[in-house]
Amino acid sequence: MNGVIIYQGKYGATEQYANWCGEELNLLVKKTADLSREQLNKFDFLILGTSVYVGKLQVRKWLKENHDYIKGKKIFLFQVAATPTDEIKKREVYNTKNISPDILQDCEPFYLPGRLVMEKLSWLDRFVLKLGARMTKDKKAKDSMLTDYNAVKKEEIGGIIKAVAHYLNEQL
Repeated sequence: MNGVIIYQGKYGATEQYANWCGEELNLLVKKTADLSREQLNKFDFLILGTSVYVGKLQVRKWLKENHDYIKGKKIFLFQVAATPTDEIKKREVYNTKNISPDILQDCEPFYLPGRLVMEKLSWLDRFVLKLGARMTKDKKAKDSMLTDYNAVKKEEIGGIIKAVAHYLNEQL
């Protein structure tokens, strides 16, 4: 079985997780923009990483453009977001709103925590974040939206590594 790790993110957390997965599984790691359709055809399964921005998966456009090339392939989808990992229902909605049902049925989702460094955000992203915080009524939630954090840790990929190993063992 031949697999690849493909990712698209904004500020580096998704890339970090992708690289860690690549090291652990000894798989090629590529940005979505750096993988041609011809290359995509060579892989039996994908580990697809995406960050979430305002409820939208960064890979949504790539998924539409490559629909016919990934349909029917096993996809281990890891989603990196500020939304807490225990808010499964909310994070599932991100997937259902951004991934076609026929692709989603082949996805095994993993929800990984991200990071926020306000000074690294673009002015537009800072503006959108501050606007969202203003609209939030809960003071604690508002404060947490505007506070730097870094929950990106290598041990977070453990579930993905186990799932891929299990999948590969089943295919033998």
